[in-house]
Amino acid sequence: MHRGRSTALFLLAIVLSLAWAGAARADGEAPIVVLESPAEGGGFYQGQQAQAAYGCLPGPLDWPVVECLGDVPLGEPVDTSTVGEHTFTVRAVDYAGAVTTVTHTYTVFDVIPPTATIRAPADGAVYPFGGEVFADYSCDDGPGGSPIAGCLGSLPNGAPVATDRLGTFTFRVDAYDTALNHGSATVTYTVADLTPPSIVVDSPADGAQFRLGEAVTPQYRCHDDIDGFHVYCKATPIDTSSFGVHTFTVQARDSSGNTASVVRTYSVVYDFDGFFAPLATQPTVATVKAGDDISVKFSLGGYQRLDVFAAPPAWKPGCPSSSSDSSRAFGTLSYKTSVDRYVYLWKTDPSWAGSCRELIVALADGTLRRANVRFR
Repeated sequence: MHRGRSTALFLLAIVLSLAWAGAARADGEAPIVVLESPAEGGGFYQGQQAQAAYGCLPGPLDWPVVECLGDVPLGEPVDTSTVGEHTFTVRAVDYAGAVTTVTHTYTVFDVIPPTATIRAPADGAVYPFGGEVFADYSCDDGPGGSPIAGCLGSLPNGAPVATDRLGTFTFRVDAYDTALNHGSATVTYTVADLTPPSIVVDSPADGAQFRLGEAVTPQYRCHDDIDGFHVYCKATPIDTSSFGVHTFTVQARDSSGNTASVVRTYSVVYDFDGFFAPLATQPTVATVKAGDDISVKFSLGGYQRLDVFAAPPAWKPGCPSSSSDSSRAFGTLSYKTSVDRYVYLWKTDPSWAGSCRELIVALADGTLRRANVRFR
């Protein structure tokens, strides 16, 4: 506060010392206004620090000056925030009411370069090969600056940025204002292969079934948008040496290190060809006599020992059955080498006459084989 007052007093002393050399007098007996800064026709660059310097003196009748007001107080900054022509006015009033007004015109020049802002491609960004990127940028000369005369980028604003080549690239925008100031901005971005290769498995289908010991040749292929079919593409063998559920996996890797894998599940089962007469595989319904021992005949592609059942055969009421209740189908299992047949003698009950039942054979390979039986 003290320093600001001292500065203002110092400026006032300088102004008053120059008063008689260049005072601005009004007609008649009005007070005198001395306006040193801003000078008439003077110039400043945008944002320049310039202090207002002016003073007021009594006129010829020596009436005291009671008011001496400028657009800003003495010693305060002159407005240089906006480019273009400005005016600064000082108004003096003496005790007798006489008024003098002095106005100077000054110019603020634009020497500040405009700025360019690049939103896309973004600086340091990594874009996928073949991805969509559109140039997005703008230019501005800031508050109070000159109009933008040109905003020129490596591509027109809104144009697609090429992503069909791998590598690191630069994008530049040059900004020009009507005062011929120039500014620019540059960003660096990378186009990279971020997409894993694709895998197509034609065989085996998911959930496929193969016979024990069956020779199976898988069919698959791998492809990459960059490497084409020249990618690492390897599969596990299809193992049919044991019963149960197995997995088949294909793995692929491209030259950029992207990886992919596809897994198919398959089962290895007995070579079951269906039930032989007198029964038949669903949905056929066989008719037999209640109380007889029914020969449940089937083949498993050769002798597989006598432990081919995962559980004893069972039956459910209905053809096919919707019941959750099951009962054991009592009988004995044998194998006839001459005809390659397994035979299970299912003991039935005479009381079943007129009913229909579903026979369920659970094999050790995890499959369920079913037959519909109507009893007469």
